[in-house]
Amino acid sequence: MSAQPTTRTTSYAPLLPIALLLALALRLLLWSGPLHQPANDEVEYITVARDLLAGRGWVFYTHYHWLRAPLYPLWLAGSLWLAGGDLHRAALPNLLLSTATVWLNYRLALALAGRRAAGVAALLTAVLWTFVTFASLYMAETLFTFLFTAGLLCLVPTTDDRRLETGRMRWRVGLAGVCFGLATLTRSAGMLFLPAIALWLLVQPITADQRPTTTGRRFPWSVVSGRWSSALVVLLAAVLTIAPWTVRNYLAYGRFIAVETGLSYNLWAFNEPRERSSEIFRTLENIPNPAERSDYATAKGLARLREDPAILLRKLWPDWVGLWQVKQVEDRFLQPNYYSDVPFPLFAIALVLDDALYFMIALTGIAGLGLYLAHAARAQPPRRRFRTMLASPAALHSAWLLYTIITILLTHGEGRYRHFVFPVLIPYAAWLLAGRWKGNFRASVTPLLVSLPLLALSAFVGYTVLLSYPRAWAEQNLARGWYAQRAEMAWNAGNAAQALALDQQALDVQRTPDGWLRLGDHAHASGDDGRALKAYRSAVGLQADYPPAVAKLGDFLRATGDLAGARQAFQPNDLDQQQVTDWSWTTLQPVFTDTLAIGAGLDFGYVAGMYPAEQLQATPARWTSERAMIRFGTPPTAPATIVFLHLRLAAPHPDGAPVAAEACSRRSCVALTVGPEWRVYTVPLALATGDPLEFVLRSATFGAGDRQLGVQISAARVR
Repeated sequence: MSAQPTTRTTSYAPLLPIALLLALALRLLLWSGPLHQPANDEVEYITVARDLLAGRGWVFYTHYHWLRAPLYPLWLAGSLWLAGGDLHRAALPNLLLSTATVWLNYRLALALAGRRAAGVAALLTAVLWTFVTFASLYMAETLFTFLFTAGLLCLVPTTDDRRLETGRMRWRVGLAGVCFGLATLTRSAGMLFLPAIALWLLVQPITADQRPTTTGRRFPWSVVSGRWSSALVVLLAAVLTIAPWTVRNYLAYGRFIAVETGLSYNLWAFNEPRERSSEIFRTLENIPNPAERSDYATAKGLARLREDPAILLRKLWPDWVGLWQVKQVEDRFLQPNYYSDVPFPLFAIALVLDDALYFMIALTGIAGLGLYLAHAARAQPPRRRFRTMLASPAALHSAWLLYTIITILLTHGEGRYRHFVFPVLIPYAAWLLAGRWKGNFRASVTPLLVSLPLLALSAFVGYTVLLSYPRAWAEQNLARGWYAQRAEMAWNAGNAAQALALDQQALDVQRTPDGWLRLGDHAHASGDDGRALKAYRSAVGLQADYPPAVAKLGDFLRATGDLAGARQAFQPNDLDQQQVTDWSWTTLQPVFTDTLAIGAGLDFGYVAGMYPAEQLQATPARWTSERAMIRFGTPPTAPATIVFLHLRLAAPHPDGAPVAAEACSRRSCVALTVGPEWRVYTVPLALATGDPLEFVLRSATFGAGDRQLGVQISAARVR
């Protein structure tokens, strides 16, 4: 397991702290925005994590179409517990894990190629926007990348740490096995690669003190410290790490399931099934035992392949493109709603630090792997070159790259699966970009021939990325975003006419709900209510289930006196009323009112932390959560230092007992005891000059399904 000899300098040492600080700053900056809308597998992970936190165990997988690897849901459940159940703050441990990966890549590149390359690797990991974005996503990729990179690092000792070839080697190899086992429990894609790691350890050179003897007490220890024992240790450590979950599956389902059953689902769903996706989901979700579900999906997939084996050939190119192409997928940007426009600065940054940087890493990483293998062979006599190349870390890393590509080609390709290969591409991309390969090949042609297959693969990947790149999408979003950005600048500068003209230019490039809403806001503020109404209706017509569009249209109709139209606009048939309530609070700045009829259809934007309106005790009302908020807008004159808040409340909890509650302003709180029947509670609260008319209502809660219910509220008034 010896690393390649390299020349080190100290001039690049400060890059590590700079890269770590930059990585943390970028991740926190992106995370600090509003909570993004969960997409793809996030919904599943969040649901399972909340089930675990609530003590319901893995009940989700009794009706889902596969059984998932367990480690990331456990990680997310622990993060939610630390965050007190707050989903947004639960991403913070993931941010720290993503930042720690910068250090791992630095150490891995340092062991492989020296400090200059290590500094470059740290910077690449810090600013690659894929890593920055996924740090805030509730997905398993960040955890897998950290664990797999840690395992690779354990197998590549530094050049000046010769002690690893004796006593400490066993500890490092064992830790590598644990890391690979944990990575497998995060995403099971690496499970079949474990034997390849053991085989790589078997070809490592043995030093004199490691050769076994047949006499004396030293024989057992020499065997343990040999390469055979290293291979056994890494396998045993990985298997023992995975085993508790496997045993749990056997006890729960009566069958052997090593980690998950996703492969069986892929075998059916991604081999040109005759059934629609909805039918596959429905069929599998009606089989309660994951093992039986897996058997059924496997049988369906294999039957389809026996019927038409050419499916495997037809899917190679689509899956190849799916792995390497740049796609405009939902989780590419962290958006509160995925119908929203991506801000121009964020889109431009992503084109550079996501698309362009990824393209460079893919090309130089794969090419660097090939050249590094040639570098490992160049200094050896011809008879030892092949063995030396096999023993090189680059051989193991190349094997992982090829294993991942083949696995994806035969199953299912998605762009986010690139996370699997980044750990073995970034160090070699850094080695190539840092120029550490120059002058290593002399006049010998033979070592260069070793690199040709990987150089060809690099070129083919580059061709695929360029061929499949969505140029029209990028150009359209850049143009639309640029006009929208200039419109906001013109509006802030007081040039309303220019802002409206630029709003229209943005819509001419691409008609989006946000484009219509910006035009509506600017037209309404300019006094052109006819144009504003048309714009708001156009936004809803373009995307009827877009909460900001629904909220803005309802607010405009309410403000202009069309109360019946506002009620209808706030309650579309195809949008969850909870989303309208939540978005109205964050999107709207409603006009002042001193009286709110809560639950009567016109309170959107004035309340938060409340559930959708219902008929409660023969009255339109809402249930509150543990912490509800009420605001009345900005009054025409400054409020007094003491205001009286009148709240019509009831708390019919199952036990029938009075419920402790508390009403607060920014300056004071008043305790309440709310009974089960409707009653008006008058609360004097202190305000200071400049305080908004915004109040908090806290109360004890009880569980009702997925909801935690506090008190019922039907009216609020401020005097």
